[in-house]
Amino acid sequence: LASVVRTARQRHLDLNDLKIWNSRWLSLPLAAFVALGMSVPATGQVLEIEPATEEAEAGGEAELEAAVQGGDMPNSGAVALGAGVDFASEYFFRGIVQETDGFIAQPFLEGSITFGEATITAGTWTSLHSAAEGGDPEMWYETDFYAGVGFAAGDVGIDVTYTAYMSPNQSFGTVKEVALGFAYDDGMLGPYATFAFEVDGQADGGLNEGTYLEFGVEPGFGLADTDLSLSFPVAVGLSLSDYYEAFSLADLTFINDTFGFFSVGASLGVPLSGVPSDYGSWELALGVQFLAFGDGLKAINGEDNKVIGTFGISLGY
Repeated sequence: LASVVRTARQRHLDLNDLKIWNSRWLSLPLAAFVALGMSVPATGQVLEIEPATEEAEAGGEAELEAAVQGGDMPNSGAVALGAGVDFASEYFFRGIVQETDGFIAQPFLEGSITFGEATITAGTWTSLHSAAEGGDPEMWYETDFYAGVGFAAGDVGIDVTYTAYMSPNQSFGTVKEVALGFAYDDGMLGPYATFAFEVDGQADGGLNEGTYLEFGVEPGFGLADTDLSLSFPVAVGLSLSDYYEAFSLADLTFINDTFGFFSVGASLGVPLSGVPSDYGSWELALGVQFLAFGDGLKAINGEDNKVIGTFGISLGY
């Protein structure tokens, strides 16, 4: 199956800063798609911020209200849209190799609607490979469809997402998965955990449907006196049951390895402030990620650790 490590998700697609908090975290599985979560604005603390006075807070609230009423904000409603494309030097899904050669482009489209503390999200994600070898259309390696619902309770977010991973060029069989995500918005580290249960098909091509666990953090902050944001995603991927099945020549069977991978990276977000707000919030992102594989993934991938570079552009409205 396909993918870059979704940290996220796993990565979180923040479609609109005016949306309630749980709409940001519902995209955890999407987060698991692009290597560094590059199209995502970093969360966390801004450096060198002076304490706000009551007058400043009141003035800020008045300005925000006036902006919303005057239509200056791109989207202050309950419906959010997001789209973009990422380019990766190589493509891994939860540590499992998918493509290491040629040009890799990964466009995505997502929409969400919020009802009180609940958010419903649906979207699609695709990976196009110039070096893909399969049926027609040859370069169309993967397209995924997902839908889910998330809930917010204070700083805690919970979401349930169904995803179908499909290959238009028949490079792999369809894999269907249900994922349960938890996230905590502490304003600094952004810890999360995702449990994914394969209900049909296997990501590693093994014999049995597997259960996957990923947990991680993504500390981030804004750079003082700039609009730039910097984040450092860290994740660990584990097989709770039959997720990383490596074939053993000694036993002539598939052996499950619990430890899958460890990843750490850095991502720089660059808002495109020159785009009028009527056209949404645009951002460029640059990133790099280091992947360290366990013994099972080394056997599956046929190689040791990897460094992946990514570049992306995204739109949130």
